[in-house]
Amino acid sequence: MNDTARNHILVDYPRDCWYVVATAAEVGYGFTARRVLDTSVVLFRLSDGAIAALEDRCAHRPYPLSAGHREDDFIVCGYHGCTYDATGRWVSVRSQDNPPSSARVRAFPVVERGPFVWIWAGTPGGERLRPPPATPWLHGDGWTSVGERREVAASLQVLHEHYLDLSNVVAMHPEMVPPGIEALPPLEDVEVSEVSVSYRRELPEAPLAPWEAEVTGLDDATVSASFGRTETGTFVTPGLHKQTYSIIGATGPALELVRTHGFTPRSSGVTHVFLQISWRGASVSPDIGKQLIEVFHAMADRDIAVLETVQRCLDEDPMPRRYVNVKADRAAVRARRILTAMVEDERGV
Repeated sequence: MNDTARNHILVDYPRDCWYVVATAAEVGYGFTARRVLDTSVVLFRLSDGAIAALEDRCAHRPYPLSAGHREDDFIVCGYHGCTYDATGRWVSVRSQDNPPSSARVRAFPVVERGPFVWIWAGTPGGERLRPPPATPWLHGDGWTSVGERREVAASLQVLHEHYLDLSNVVAMHPEMVPPGIEALPPLEDVEVSEVSVSYRRELPEAPLAPWEAEVTGLDDATVSASFGRTETGTFVTPGLHKQTYSIIGATGPALELVRTHGFTPRSSGVTHVFLQISWRGASVSPDIGKQLIEVFHAMADRDIAVLETVQRCLDEDPMPRRYVNVKADRAAVRARRILTAMVEDERGV
């Protein structure tokens, strides 16, 4: 099947994948209700600190369990008082001595790692075949992170393709581009495996952009020097995109940044984005966390406006339209093929 034909397939999202369902800070004793992969989920932290995730629907009637209350580590539906344990088993109901045999709601496997809580909402048992992706830069080894969560009215594919081609930065975010660089170098170094795509790009030496000078914490004499930069982007899984940006001085990296996106479909055309900005460096501004989140929040605002417009245009097209690829799309096209293949495989196509 050629790329034009693939462009015309409705690429939904694969279910058999670990996705970020919440940040660790969001899940406490109370209920955290979230819709992921067109499924309503309720999360809550147990007395031993573990996290339970259940389908947010009572097995008796279609009422959210998150609208009920807790009794120790049990969740009690607010409609008829049906009570469930952390495995989803229906353990009691006030109107009779015992609940219907084998009655339960689905419990989802979850893994808490660093700032992210991962959920497996795909084929039951499939989570045993692969763990959530490793993210060591989000928890330790000299890294510090800040983050936020957004909801974007655009599909998983639209988001991945956007962040695998940052040639748009010159047009969309000119203040981020180092002085004297009018276009990003061609995307030549692209690596592809069966399930992942990554690229690497080196920028020519140039002075620091104002935002770079602010966050690096370098003195005025050093700021005027020229620095090299290395940028990478990786489609790690359908649920995770990793982007690195290193500013290289005469003696090595002056600052290393990692922008991590947890992409989680809420539905076919709406995606939760869990953003983490991580950094380490020999010399950084004392306010670097606040500065970085302001810079990348502003970038995300503009990105989201464009991405939601792209999605709206796709939805409005009465017939599939052929859009032309250029060299900068190499990584994005590869990721599209992987997503398409995963969806087709799950559908048995």
